[in-house]
Amino acid sequence: MPKTALMFGSIGTVMETSDVQRRAYNQALEEAGLSWVWTREIYSELLNQSGGQERLAMLASATGTKLSAREIEAIHSRKTKLACEELVFKHTALRPGVAELIKWAKARRMLLAFVTTTYQPNIDAIFRSANGAILESDFDYIGSRSSVSLGKPSPEAYLTALGHLQISANQAIAIEDTAASVMSAKRAGLQVVCTPGEISTGQDLWQADTVLSSLLDAGGALDSRVLALLADPSRG
Repeated sequence: MPKTALMFGSIGTVMETSDVQRRAYNQALEEAGLSWVWTREIYSELLNQSGGQERLAMLASATGTKLSAREIEAIHSRKTKLACEELVFKHTALRPGVAELIKWAKARRMLLAFVTTTYQPNIDAIFRSANGAILESDFDYIGSRSSVSLGKPSPEAYLTALGHLQISANQAIAIEDTAASVMSAKRAGLQVVCTPGEISTGQDLWQADTVLSSLLDAGGALDSRVLALLADPSRG
């Protein structure tokens, strides 16, 4: 039976955002007087902990750094402002195949969801940067950090989206970009296509049903492996 819903997960599935976020964190940390400097390798490991404020709290605890909840919130808020400004100012392009796959799904009247657990300003920046290539109105459901009590790899984000759309997990396919996010979708019972970003490429993505560098094949068409999963859940 064909799938009836397509679910894009983290904001990194639609736009290459990880290094933008990493650089923004480094600037916000420096401005706060902290000596933490996150390389790409370090940030790839940190992405196993979902949620920016939770990540900062974990590091503070692990390193014996005294950071109050208010200080953590301030650092994260500054990081978000810096990252969003860069995304919008540079009109960061969509990842290859995102617009084409959304168009393909809409032509077949599939339900579309954006199952992210990031904060609302990041989501707003994605759509502003896309400059009309994708629209909020394309999606039947858009989640955010306020939609859930637990971030990924908890399945809550996907279970919430499934409940909102009133469908079961076997009716949907998820597009994700990190190991923690893949785990979230799999725990909710979905099949997952993982398109790792430039920072998450080295992560262990064994739980994904398919791992692709792009949603497009070498000829520039939508990858047949993605279309096969959407058309027939027994294939992949």
